[in-house]
Amino acid sequence: MLGQIASSVSQTIYRLGIWYSGYRLIISVSLILIYVLTAEQLGNNYQYPFLYFYTLLCYTCVNIFQLFLLKLLPLQITKQLIFVFIVDVICLSLITFSAGGPNLQLSLLYVIIIFSSAILLNAQLSLIVTLFAVIMVVYQRFLGNFFDYNNLNHLGNSALLAFLFFVVHAIGRIAVQRFKILETLTFHQSIEIHQLQNINRYILEQIEDGYLVLDESNHIVLSNPAANTLLGVHFSMSTEKTPLIKWQPDLFELIQLSDLKDGEEFSFESQQSPYTVNVKVKHLIVPEQALILLILKDAQKLNQQVQQLKLAALGQLSASIAHEIRNPLAAIVQANELLKESDAHQQDMLSRMIGKQAKRIDSIIQDTLEMARNKPTEAQVIHLNEFFGSLLNEDLADVKQQIQLNLLERTSILFDEKQLRQVMINLIRNALRHNAADAEHIEVQVHLKEGRTCIDVIDFGTGVAKRDISQLFKPFFSTEIKGTGLGLYLSHSFCEANHAKLTYVERQQGACFRIECSKIH
Repeated sequence: MLGQIASSVSQTIYRLGIWYSGYRLIISVSLILIYVLTAEQLGNNYQYPFLYFYTLLCYTCVNIFQLFLLKLLPLQITKQLIFVFIVDVICLSLITFSAGGPNLQLSLLYVIIIFSSAILLNAQLSLIVTLFAVIMVVYQRFLGNFFDYNNLNHLGNSALLAFLFFVVHAIGRIAVQRFKILETLTFHQSIEIHQLQNINRYILEQIEDGYLVLDESNHIVLSNPAANTLLGVHFSMSTEKTPLIKWQPDLFELIQLSDLKDGEEFSFESQQSPYTVNVKVKHLIVPEQALILLILKDAQKLNQQVQQLKLAALGQLSASIAHEIRNPLAAIVQANELLKESDAHQQDMLSRMIGKQAKRIDSIIQDTLEMARNKPTEAQVIHLNEFFGSLLNEDLADVKQQIQLNLLERTSILFDEKQLRQVMINLIRNALRHNAADAEHIEVQVHLKEGRTCIDVIDFGTGVAKRDISQLFKPFFSTEIKGTGLGLYLSHSFCEANHAKLTYVERQQGACFRIECSKIH
């Protein structure tokens, strides 16, 4: 990881070094042109014109050589850059000396050299370049003695310029540190993005469902191998958008003629593909564009899965029925064997036992048939006050006095009336069986909770053991010996069919079964 980061930084420094070498060449050529064009008018402004010109000429030639060397032989970049900056400082110092001292233009060139060295070199080397520039600027005044130059008036300006060099060097180093941090963060982010892309690509390649993403122009943005197989096309995943009409004209024509809504499902068949495809539409909202996701599934495979689930459910149901019938049947067989050798009193008791077990078997069969009929739900508006009045008088007249109603005025729900009646009968009679012996009644409460209508059936018995709560709504589960275990399961199924929810609510005393359904205003 660190090696990759270092390599990335080195490549960046090399590119910046090339750009800096090009900049040096442009500056040197520009200074030569300026001198040639203005020598007649401004010749007196130069202290040593010939030194100025030949320094620029040599500087240009060296710049050309160094640029081609750096470009053609990208080896030992740091050493080449050190040589570049040394040449810059020496040549610029000679130019400054021959021009008669520092000025604004030449000082800016010094600043660029110092700042560039701080970026392209490490801290120690860039500091050496800075100190070298300071020495050349400050002490070049003393070299004037050898050229009969005794004017030291600009020494203060040179010292101020030297101080500016250190400031620029410090700023450059701060910029380098920030650059390295950003480079590291960018590198890590690029690695993470690359890893996520690989993970997403792997998931899309392995998943059995087909995924096809289209833009507003019906161009393929993304497609996985499963989608290609189902659609009968053969093109690999790429970053370039592909027109859908080119690969699957049948699907393109269908999409063009249809207004695809979010969540819509339809079947699709094409001459290009042997598959019948179930298509589900999802609208994706991403920045600056709207995309359509088509989820493709093999219809034949879906049908096979449904059939397998049906067979599995049938097998489970058959096993459960066999298990439930086996116990009373064994009791009947045993009682029948004892019947021959028993006296009149025992025969009467055994006959009652046989009749009781036969009724239990009949009850199991009737409940199973009721569950298997799976009649379609016919939801209608039910006014709960009228419904409970009819329920108590017609279906629960024998236990009417043991039921306490707490109803809300003018509360209505949407439910199949026959199914709701059966659910309430099951819950109320179940509550009466488990109610405490000293309790005078059970309670049926209707109340509102978070905008939904709740019907609570409450008893004051021992409640349901914690270990049994998770099994309450499974078929053939019962805590009673004579129970079939289908009452709560059927009630739960009826509630789901009517978009309601049947749950068990734990209480400190007793049990509470709650039906939650949408309120009709």
